[in-house]
Amino acid sequence: MMDVIDNLAELPVVCMGISVFLFLLGFCMIYGILDSLLKMHRSKSAVQKIKKEYKLIHRVWFIPFETNCIHAVKFCKGLILFWRIRCFTFALYLMLGLGAMFGLSVNEVIAWFGAGMFVFFDVPQFAIFLLLARPFIGRFREFSFEKYHNTKDRKSLL
Repeated sequence: MMDVIDNLAELPVVCMGISVFLFLLGFCMIYGILDSLLKMHRSKSAVQKIKKEYKLIHRVWFIPFETNCIHAVKFCKGLILFWRIRCFTFALYLMLGLGAMFGLSVNEVIAWFGAGMFVFFDVPQFAIFLLLARPFIGRFREFSFEKYHNTKDRKSLL
């Protein structure tokens, strides 16, 4: 483990690049889950009308999902809170990267911070995505909870 951190500390640009890629990939995964939760128990036109009410910055911050989700509301709000904490820590990480660009010697801190973000944020969100994703062979839905589209139980995820 220490060898990986030392290698990342020698190349902070690579460490930052990997972290940005994982951040964007995580955004796409969480957006997909929340979008599918928003579509539960609604028609396509109702979902489009909800999305049109909000600006791009609101959609990126997941406000339509927070206010309009009616299926598995606690899970949805928990996922949104997880993402917002992830955004704040990523902003701190980018500030460290800016400090490194201006001559501060924070390469070791960047490497440890990047490894910590991978363990505490990226691994759990990949696990959630893989647990909810449908297998490649089977139905044509993206997530396993989508088969409960017409159920009366709206509190549980599955």
